Amino acid sequence: MTEHSRDDVDLSRNRDHNRFELRVGGELAGTAEYVDEPDGIALTHTVVREEYRHQGYSSMLMRFAAEEIIASGRRIKPYCSYAAAYLGKHRELSHHVSWPQETR
Repeated sequence: MTEHSRDDVDLSRNRDHNRFELRVGGELAGTAEYVDEPDGIALTHTVVREEYRHQGYSSMLMRFAAEEIIASGRRIKPYCSYAAAYLGKHRELSHHVSWPQETR
């Protein structure tokens, strides 16, 4: 598990559960689930608990997931609607993204 901390926020990759995790004050506040695929890492589902929404935590989680995937030398495959929306807004990451519809 790799980790990154900032104030009361901890971001980590939990390889045992195939997810990126966001903890606020030690509490699990959100996850971004993934599946290892031969040609990249597919982000399949992102959820942040209600009380942590609309405060920038979802973006922090997705940025961390993207940076971890890129650092591993893999491509990002956004099957999750939130991941797709985030990556669509952050065009600077586009050369690391394999859009699922492009492979069909």
